[in-house]
Amino acid sequence: MILDQEKIIRIKKLLKSRPKGLTISDISHTLKLNRNSVAKYLEILLITGEVEVRLYGNAKVYSLAQRVPISSILKFATELILILDSEFRIIDVNDNFLTFFSLNKDDLMGSDIRTSPIPGIRAIFPGTIPGEDVFRAESKNEVNLCLSGKDYILAYKVVPTVFDDGSRGYTLIFEDVTLSRDFEKKLKMSEERYRAIVEDQTEFICRFDPGFSFTFVNGAVSKFFGKPAGEILGKNMLSFVHPDDRDRVRQNILSLAPGHEVMTHEHRVIDPSGETRWHQWTNRAITDSSGRIVEYQGVGRDITEKRIAEERLRILDMAVSSSINGIGIATLDGRITYANAAFLRMFGISRPEDIIGQPIESLASSCTPEVGIREAMRELYEKGEWNGEVVIHRKDGSPVYTHHTSNLVKDASGNPIATMASFIDITDKIEAEREIRIKNVAVESATNAIMIFDTGENLIYANRVFLSLFGARNLRDMQENHMEDFWTVTRDFFPSIDEIRKEIIRTGVWNGEVRIQKGEGSPRFFQVSMTLVRDDRGQPLCIIGVMMETSAQKVIEKALKTTYEKLQEAVEFMPDPTFIIGREGKVIAWNRAMEVLTGVRSNEVIGSDRYGDALEFLQGTMPVLVDILDLPAHELAKTWPSVRKFGDSIYAEATIPAHNDRKERLLWAKATPLFDGEGNIIGAIESFRDISEWKKAREFLPVRGSMQ
Repeated sequence: MILDQEKIIRIKKLLKSRPKGLTISDISHTLKLNRNSVAKYLEILLITGEVEVRLYGNAKVYSLAQRVPISSILKFATELILILDSEFRIIDVNDNFLTFFSLNKDDLMGSDIRTSPIPGIRAIFPGTIPGEDVFRAESKNEVNLCLSGKDYILAYKVVPTVFDDGSRGYTLIFEDVTLSRDFEKKLKMSEERYRAIVEDQTEFICRFDPGFSFTFVNGAVSKFFGKPAGEILGKNMLSFVHPDDRDRVRQNILSLAPGHEVMTHEHRVIDPSGETRWHQWTNRAITDSSGRIVEYQGVGRDITEKRIAEERLRILDMAVSSSINGIGIATLDGRITYANAAFLRMFGISRPEDIIGQPIESLASSCTPEVGIREAMRELYEKGEWNGEVVIHRKDGSPVYTHHTSNLVKDASGNPIATMASFIDITDKIEAEREIRIKNVAVESATNAIMIFDTGENLIYANRVFLSLFGARNLRDMQENHMEDFWTVTRDFFPSIDEIRKEIIRTGVWNGEVRIQKGEGSPRFFQVSMTLVRDDRGQPLCIIGVMMETSAQKVIEKALKTTYEKLQEAVEFMPDPTFIIGREGKVIAWNRAMEVLTGVRSNEVIGSDRYGDALEFLQGTMPVLVDILDLPAHELAKTWPSVRKFGDSIYAEATIPAHNDRKERLLWAKATPLFDGEGNIIGAIESFRDISEWKKAREFLPVRGSMQ
């Protein structure tokens, strides 16, 4: 066949314009050439390597071969290149190959690769050279070899090759990857160490993408949420945040940017048991070389206990600072470090700065001598506590009568670290006691009937008023001639005398109202108080009864009791019944005076929100003030008109009916909300004070100007 170069050129131009290739029929139809001629020309071009053919089913698609001269590859390539003919003889090699293996080109050209002096070639072609079917497709692998005592790793690729004359062979391309493989090995070891460190961390460590989906969590995260890492990966990080905190957390993370890559914040989470916990997370934005955020990394820890402790400490601090009792703290060498508002008021000091850092002796005056303070301090250090009544004279000279309790504050090991003093303003109490003494004399001589019975209920004493009620001249006359009248009168007692007797035996006291009527005269009403007196061993001695001829009067109770126990916490220094609730409405403090008032021990109510049950003795006469602190003023006035509001605090005063073994009494109460440093309500404190004696004493005082 005579070649027509013009037709070959036309075929090659057509194939060049159609890089995806054409079939024989397409070329024949387009160029208007005989189909058999086109097939012959394509066969010649295929042999010379100028075209390539691909099979699509039964169809052959021809396209121009993309060839680069081997000489160019050998000259400019940075790889190590070795070219073999179809018989696996070396027909060319580049300089890089020769330099790397320290070989001479003339020693290699034309030699069979199986007998060539190339180091490590047997590792590539063990035994005999495989057949063409092995190298028909491009293959890639690696080989380890040693040159001049140094280990190398070569990545090699075997490429089937067609030469200009149409013959076939193979091109072996080698690349020295020793450094990269060594780096990859070290990187892998580093990653394994990093992963081990991260997995062993007790802190939470995670990574998440810009869409907030987890890409990594360590074992601490899995353990906390009770799920394997596989169940957490891919989940939205925000789904593990408390719903009320999600928007804030999202905004904090989205605010991260180059120059501001790190932020720490605290938020709530719900653990697998449904409990709310607090976490602190430090999130870092990870950027690429262009400054685009590609990932976030977070390191967190559970701070629930720390948060609760801080909140309780803040509540107690607020409770102490807002206490109606004056509380001060000093160092062991007597330097004042803290004084609440009530303390400052009692001493007439306007600012804390005027007293902080000053010695305790600076509080002394001519009426509160320094020697008294020194004696109290000495006893405090010797015994660990001191209490007694102290008259404070303010800067303006006005006296304040106080009951003072001092204690040594000790650390967990029992070592003293500070001193704490509590002052209760008893000025009103002192004045009331003076008035009570005056009134007692008046009652003894004019109005009160007093009687004493032995354990066999025999009358052993009766004052003049009692005797006169039954027309007796003296005690003997009463015992011999009028006791029958007395027991007749007791039949009108309610409850019955038997029930009163049982109550006295059970509780030691009974109070109530009785009616006495003799003959045709009008009935006379008396408030009666019966008390069982016991000796030091607790054995009954006698029963003392006091009768006051007025239905409105109450027997003056015993003087106010003050608990002089060593207190370990600031709230325990408060003698007034006081309890504190936290943010969740649960009791976090319940002092001993509160136990006395309610009969409920602190361990029965601490951590509970059922403090209302312990206050049921109020019987609706006054509300539980901490429950209505948030009522608006107009609603408060409408619902509880007897409750007064001053600033953030509310006050109430009410007569509490007798309940169980407790007689009727007049209670004063105050409740104040407790705030954190940001002004958020974190709890409330409520205190009670029994002002029955004081009120009664004031009622018995003669009105000024009524007596001449």
